[in-house]
Formats: sequence, structure tokens, C-alpha cells
Amino acid sequence: MNNTAVPESRKSVKITLDEDYSRFGVYAYTPGKITIICPNDSYNPDDEGFGHQTLKKETLTNSLIIMPHCLMSDWAPRTIDDLAEHHFEILKKPPQILLLGTGAAQHWPSASILGSLSNQGIAVEVMDTAAACRTYAILASDGRNVGAALLVE
Repeated sequence: MNNTAVPESRKSVKITLDEDYSRFGVYAYTPGKITIICPNDSYNPDDEGFGHQTLKKETLTNSLIIMPHCLMSDWAPRTIDDLAEHHFEILKKPPQILLLGTGAAQHWPSASILGSLSNQGIAVEVMDTAAACRTYAILASDGRNVGAALLVE
């Protein structure tokens, strides 16, 4: 059988079961859309009904940079070809690890971009956006100083 179509159930993936209401997280990824968890200031774990609080979620269709305590929801580049060194100058407190999600497939940025980030002491991992979302969720839930620059095509 030579069926290369992706089943509808596999096109959208829920990334995390983590319900940390105090930080930004990636909740789900669908090609062209990323649903993020936003800090919920009104959440109180001591309230009756713990575990039944509603996550504060937002679905974004633009490229973004996410870190546990920071979200840049309208990052300018849309594709790897749009990416330039100046797009990373907005990182005021850069993470130790930056996951670069390059869209539907893994594409390498220019050596000058990688060199510039490395000179700032940032370790960069390049992968497709779905993998970057999953990896960010794992590393952030471990309390790592991680960020994800996610291109949403």
C-alpha cells in the first residue's frame, strides 16, 4: 500500500499535559498554527476545585519567540529565507538554549546567524517547528533556561 496522505488525526498534535499556570508554554501545534499557554494571574492552586482551572490559551499564526517568562508573538520572519541576524537582537535576556523551528522541514540558517548567536553564548538547536515545540515543552517543564524561535509558515 502506497498511501502518503497524512491522516487528519496526525496533523494536529497536543504537545503538553503540563498545566503550569505561571509561565508561557506550547500547548499544541498544527501546521500554520501554534497554541500557547499564557500565564494566568487569576489562577490560585489553593482554590477549591484544584485541577479544574481553565488554561489561558492563545492560538497564533505568526512566527514567534517564546521563553518561560516572555512571549514575542509577532516575530517578523516567516521563512528561513527571511531570517537575519537582527531578528535576534530583541532577546534582552537570551536563553542558554535556543530552539530554532524552521517550518515544516528542517532548514539551516546562515553561518553568520549561527555565529552571532554562538558569540552571545547561546547554544542553538535547529529543527522543524513541530520538533521545536515538543522539545521546548520538555525543556521548559524541566526548568531549563530555554527559548524557542518558531517560524510559522
